Amino acid sequence: MRLKSSPLLYAIGIIYASVVFGISHVNYDNSSVEYIDATPYIIESTVTTINVIESLAAIETTTTTTIPLPKEVPSDPEKRCPRFENKFAEYGLPVEIFSYIAWRESGCNPKAINAKFDSNGNVTWTLNKNGSIDRGLVQINSCWRSVTKKVCGTGLDGLFDVDCNLKVAKYLLDNTEGKLLNWRVQN
Repeated sequence: MRLKSSPLLYAIGIIYASVVFGISHVNYDNSSVEYIDATPYIIESTVTTINVIESLAAIETTTTTTIPLPKEVPSDPEKRCPRFENKFAEYGLPVEIFSYIAWRESGCNPKAINAKFDSNGNVTWTLNKNGSIDRGLVQINSCWRSVTKKVCGTGLDGLFDVDCNLKVAKYLLDNTEGKLLNWRVQN
């Protein structure tokens, strides 16, 4: 690991050099000063400091987007997907809203798709008038192909994976003007 200079490392270096090479000191009464070898303490402290800094850098944080409950989201607890609510929270999505969206859009089915295909894989029917297809738990639209590639590193079939689906939903919520309008919910 390559360390960048910092005030902390500079101070540790000064203290280390002082201990190793010695700094003469005379008390006001001209008595001698006894030094101890603090090298092991300084090295241990440095290693601990570096480990703490590395640990903090490794922590990934997720911010939760807070949105008031829109009027389109009914209070009926039967219109929710409680099985996925921990996942919604994990990705920082408003839990109550996305629990309802998942229920309404996919019936809580991560493998849901709003199209029918013929035996050759051609779309024969889709709910969307423009011919696009929605996939996965919260029905991410196929127009978000490049976002799916950017966020999940996959094609559109990656949206059948709950984690990818919710990562893209979080991206859309945080980075598009429409926010919840992507799911026809006012925000």
